[in-house]
Amino acid sequence: MGTILIFLAGILFLAGILFIKPRAKKDVMWKTVLVWALYVVGSAVLWMGVSFVYINATVGHAKATSTAIFLFGGIAVVIAVILARLLGFIGTRKIKDNESVSA
Repeated sequence: MGTILIFLAGILFLAGILFIKPRAKKDVMWKTVLVWALYVVGSAVLWMGVSFVYINATVGHAKATSTAIFLFGGIAVVIAVILARLLGFIGTRKIKDNESVSA
């Protein structure tokens, strides 16, 4: 099972790179660096959490397993939401040409 998780981590990390690369804005350097740093940190947190949960679940530590699910999962979700906002998937509204923006 550990080998499958390592293989899955590598595949998903490379898929994330291929997904983010065309969407990362090259015009603002600090934003590009922030996006890639958040991606690497988010992936590291996610897979550390998965391995922590896997190790604790195999030895029967139910309390540590459930705590790790909420802790690492919560941190990974927060980082993913921030990353999605920076890439423009959340919070951007599409306005048609003939519509006006009203306050």
